[in-house]
Amino acid sequence: MALQSVDSYLNEIFAAVTALPLTDVPLIEADGTVLAAATMAEWPLPGFDNSAMDGYAVIAADVAGASAGSPVTLPVDAEVAAGDTTARTLTPGHCIKIMTGALLPDGADAIVPVEWTDDGRQTVVITQPASAGHAIRRAGDDAKPGDQIG
Repeated sequence: MALQSVDSYLNEIFAAVTALPLTDVPLIEADGTVLAAATMAEWPLPGFDNSAMDGYAVIAADVAGASAGSPVTLPVDAEVAAGDTTARTLTPGHCIKIMTGALLPDGADAIVPVEWTDDGRQTVVITQPASAGHAIRRAGDDAKPGDQIG
């Protein structure tokens, strides 16, 4: 019995397989299905700058010298929950308590994780510095318009 080449065998397999017809399926029933075409992002994901963790939105320069032996204490001006779309502006020398996924206040350039603080309400004691960009997810970090996402 002669051996069949890999290419010949693959050609036989591909000839025997036919594509399924395209079907529209409600999203709720789409689990386990395969997209018929690539899906592209139409807008940035995430759609706005947000906090990657629970903590305090700060200006990094305001907490640059924070340490356990020399903590920085800042007034807490507000609290931002995830889903809150109210635009806020951070005042230098202050902070805003922020939850994971919440809209980053204008002027904030870092998030101090709650674990680096005393989790204060009116003022917060910060015991570690957070560099600019720390724990911030920028708009479009996951996908930019035109990126293939599926």
